Amino acid sequence: MNTPDDVKLENNMSMSKIDNNPLLKGASGMLGETMVFRTVRGQLQMANRPKRRTNISEKQAAVQTKFQEAAQYATQQLSQEASSALYEAGITSKKHSAYLVAVSDYLNAPKVHFIEAIGYRGNVGDTITVKATDDFMVTGLKIVIKGSDGAILEEGEAEPDLEKINLWTYKTTVANPSVPGTSIKATAFDRPGNSTSLEKVV
Repeated sequence: MNTPDDVKLENNMSMSKIDNNPLLKGASGMLGETMVFRTVRGQLQMANRPKRRTNISEKQAAVQTKFQEAAQYATQQLSQEASSALYEAGITSKKHSAYLVAVSDYLNAPKVHFIEAIGYRGNVGDTITVKATDDFMVTGLKIVIKGSDGAILEEGEAEPDLEKINLWTYKTTVANPSVPGTSIKATAFDRPGNSTSLEKVV
């Protein structure tokens, strides 16, 4: 099985093998600014100095920044006793430290699975049910109801269902005499402030 060094050297067209040179026995490292000596499977080889990658794409830069922010978030959270205890409670076989739990929480936004509006008839007190999950914790869920003309009829915070896991309920507070074409938007939030929305037209 080839090692990473094997692959790099085998792909280098300027690579040279050096045999029976006592002066270079055991040598390794860089010669000048252009050549590199390496020992591969007991044989000394000389190759062009590999070029260092200096430019990265905007997407790669964004990913690096996101991971740096996640590391900063985790460090900050673990410095606070209450937050640290919360993330320690989320340790699993795959996330074997509170730090990893916090990093993952920052990197992953919650998900809104569905909006159940079968009980919505445009009356005050009608119930809207939403399922939302997160890799750690959904901390809040906001509902916005708009009429068929796009105007906001009402908005407010849904409440977690204490009997059914991952479900949230919202009781309407404004009458809607024209339900067809009404849109219901649910936005879930997690501890780091990530959010995801789902909209349904009834």
